[in-house]
Amino acid sequence: MMRAFALISVAGLSACVQTQRPMALAESGPVAVELAGRSYIADLQPTEAGAVLAMTRDGSAFGNDEGLEAKRAAEAFCASRGGAVNRAAYGHFVGGAWQFKGGCA
Repeated sequence: MMRAFALISVAGLSACVQTQRPMALAESGPVAVELAGRSYIADLQPTEAGAVLAMTRDGSAFGNDEGLEAKRAAEAFCASRGGAVNRAAYGHFVGGAWQFKGGCA
């Protein structure tokens, strides 16, 4: 009886565990993204700490106060690949680009 209970418990726990695979990096480098009539460039790159998604505008740099616009463009990019940006993740402004740690999940 205990053995049957143990097997059922293990089967039940394994059904609860969901493995989340990281999204594949862009095979051809930066990818163009269109959102609300504006053009952006998404660049998903590996780092030692995991993937980082860098968003830039096509033709002009982002400002330090434009993180929400960059995050919305990042969300559009990830959605086009069947993923999502971690909505709780803060972006980091680096030289005209907004970077999001973790990339798309």
